[in-house]
Amino acid sequence: MEELLQSRRAFIKTAGVALGGFAAASMVACAPAATAGNDTAASVNEIDWDEEYDVIVVGGGLAGMASAVTVATEGEGAKCLLLEKGPLETGNGNSAYAAGMVLWTKEKDDFAEYVRELRGAMDNTPDDVIDAFAEGIAENLDWLKSLPGYSDDEVTITEYFEEGTGESCYPEHSELPHAYSLGRIRWNSDNASGNTQVTLFMNSVKNSFSDSITHKTNAPATALVQDPETKEILGCVYTDGSSSKYAKATKGVIMCCGGFENNAQMKADYLSASWARRIAGACNDGDGITMCAKVGADMWHMNSCAGFWTSMSAIDGDICLMRTPKEEGITVGVNGRRFYMDWDKDVAEDWDTFAEGDLSTHVGSRHGHMQFGGEWPHLPMPEKTWFITDAEGYQSILDNKMMAIDFDPMDGWGYTADTIEGLAELIEVPADELVRTVSQWNECCANGEDVYFHRPASTLNPVEGAPYYALFCPPTMLNTDGGPRRSAKGEILDLEGQPIPHLYSSGEFGSIWSNMYQGAGNLGECLAFGRISARNCLGIA
Repeated sequence: MEELLQSRRAFIKTAGVALGGFAAASMVACAPAATAGNDTAASVNEIDWDEEYDVIVVGGGLAGMASAVTVATEGEGAKCLLLEKGPLETGNGNSAYAAGMVLWTKEKDDFAEYVRELRGAMDNTPDDVIDAFAEGIAENLDWLKSLPGYSDDEVTITEYFEEGTGESCYPEHSELPHAYSLGRIRWNSDNASGNTQVTLFMNSVKNSFSDSITHKTNAPATALVQDPETKEILGCVYTDGSSSKYAKATKGVIMCCGGFENNAQMKADYLSASWARRIAGACNDGDGITMCAKVGADMWHMNSCAGFWTSMSAIDGDICLMRTPKEEGITVGVNGRRFYMDWDKDVAEDWDTFAEGDLSTHVGSRHGHMQFGGEWPHLPMPEKTWFITDAEGYQSILDNKMMAIDFDPMDGWGYTADTIEGLAELIEVPADELVRTVSQWNECCANGEDVYFHRPASTLNPVEGAPYYALFCPPTMLNTDGGPRRSAKGEILDLEGQPIPHLYSSGEFGSIWSNMYQGAGNLGECLAFGRISARNCLGIA
């Protein structure tokens, strides 16, 4: 093992080659042996490339597939290698598990203004990047329609949703002046073709271009290969079975490898939330961020994510659900007290109030952003919280189809007792505090007003019928948005703000979202910057 480490170190030190990657020493130690000649190469000219492609795409989710399909459809014979770290053909990040809605717009200028309004004072996404994003969102629908296998019969296309429709997310921040400039594209869940989500559709498109796209699963990229003099990215190293392959990219590498939801150290460093549980993103370990950092990439938005609403979770382990119907009770901390506006499932909006007041007084959860002091930051959430409900609320949770519960939540997910005092003992919170909190809450419900945290009247359901339940609800998250700083052309920028030659990105890997987020924005971005980056990588933009 040490011999392998030493040979790697010697190669990095003595060769005229920079290898960016290997997120941790353990990954280096366990990496398969590289081509023997490459261990002793003295310069980039001596690398014995195992494979050669025009474009290499790292990450096989929606962003990666959009990039690869663009190479196949617009590259005039260009060849692409699509590398997926995990075993799933649709990628092992977030896109395959998302709701599947994709943003589009007929009003790109107004949409760009909406994104600027969401950016607010967090102004480190430049206007030209936002404008390029808006151009891409405006192209999304026509581009999808141009792809093989597309059918209008399989999708639902909506320009925008209005208050009172019962829908959420669209527009997610309808109070902002340019919010009604967006629409969504959604594949129907009953399609006979099996294309019931945009990622599944794009996978079928990708498979139709097998002559242009070489797709490999269980093939994690482990390093970028960079010319130390020109800083140009020449290709990458990836694991293929029991060996390590050097793959050359004559035009460039596009990084589409998601964020760091599975990296506790990065979550601690950038989010102060090492304990936040990821909902999807099984392979999003931040290793792509480390690879790019080692070749000189600057980083942005490392504090931005879709989190941290609290969701029902197994007490031990890391299993969590997408959401909990939080209108059925209240959330308390280890002190037995409510501490925030606890109607906080992933997207909770009170459509009935949108005609009254503005963002500074409205409440809810919008992908984890919550009104706090009149603004909408991410809240710092504690490691352990408990959702308190009664018999009627608990039954409602079991009946809620969004929960998809087919097990007994009392089996490792929570506790039940005949009294509030008994429940407090089981969850180890002060009984007097929990009794007082529940009493205060029930008084709010009786009076029709949450005088403490201003929850909407429609969510005020008392906790008063035994038995009582405490469901473990730690903070959860969908995705991070941080990563390498990106230009309007999809280029990855260095610390001086200059493009690293032949290195690009798309999707949640260094996403454009820096502050408040619009639902379906990440999937829309996967398509938009997948095309932008691929076209600029090919030199055809």
